[in-house]
Amino acid sequence: MSEASNGSKKRNRLSKDIWLKHTLSKIGEVGVAGIQIETLAKELNVTKGSFYWHFQDRETLLYETLSYWYISATKAIGLAGKRDFDDPLDRLRYFFTLALNRRHDVPGGSVERALQEWARVSEIAAETTRRVDQDRISLIADAYIELGKSEHQALQTATMALAQIIGLNILSRSQSKRNHAQDTKAFLAVFLPATVGQELPKKDSNNTTGTTEVTASTAG
Repeated sequence: MSEASNGSKKRNRLSKDIWLKHTLSKIGEVGVAGIQIETLAKELNVTKGSFYWHFQDRETLLYETLSYWYISATKAIGLAGKRDFDDPLDRLRYFFTLALNRRHDVPGGSVERALQEWARVSEIAAETTRRVDQDRISLIADAYIELGKSEHQALQTATMALAQIIGLNILSRSQSKRNHAQDTKAFLAVFLPATVGQELPKKDSNNTTGTTEVTASTAG
């Protein structure tokens, strides 16, 4: 068998993960509506037969890509954070630094914005994007609880942190790397107060609103 034939078979046996990863990246460029099987196959240097080896049709590809995004954007990161960082402050720093990278797949990045647009017309996409936000908030809140916040205060602070991350990543499209780095440093100073010599407020059984602690944590 010729070397060219071997190379052709290897291309045709392209793994499903490569298809999913490339499709997710492409969604960030052209949106869900712009995804075309022929274009993907051409960019991956394979025939459409490789696609049909893994997927029944375009709809199957899109929903499996959505699931892949959920696992890679939230589940895998959460597991890695809990596995590699016993200290909740280090875990928060890991989550925040990763989320504020200038990448297409970060919270508020091009991929997520395209999937949010899809969620307007797809209930499955809407449910998945909601679940991603809920899981991200839970991961952040769990770390704040370990650091002494009440559940209510931790959830409130985690929600504000995620909203800030999404906003900064959207704004970063029109900012220089230097400005984004400065914004990231300022964000960490607010939501990781221990990094600037502040102590995280302790639980207060008499404080049921969480207003005092959240204000102290976000005062910068």
